[in-house]
Amino acid sequence: MTQQAFTIPEFIGHFKVGRTSAYEEIGSGRLTTYKVGRRRYISAHAAAEWQRKLEAETNPAASFWEKGEVAK
Repeated sequence: MTQQAFTIPEFIGHFKVGRTSAYEEIGSGRLTTYKVGRRRYISAHAAAEWQRKLEAETNPAASFWEKGEVAK
């Protein structure tokens, strides 16, 4: 069975981000979490969505002009 949720330390280890960066992402609302008792979790879906958004921000799609295509 695949992992359904990560604790903060598991998320940090799996996604190779620092503790401070992880909490900054949570604080900014870019990474959503939920609590069960005193423990905070990040769902696998939320982690994947966070990664997808981060990739889109750091690697924006090339514009028409950057692709080097010439108008006919």
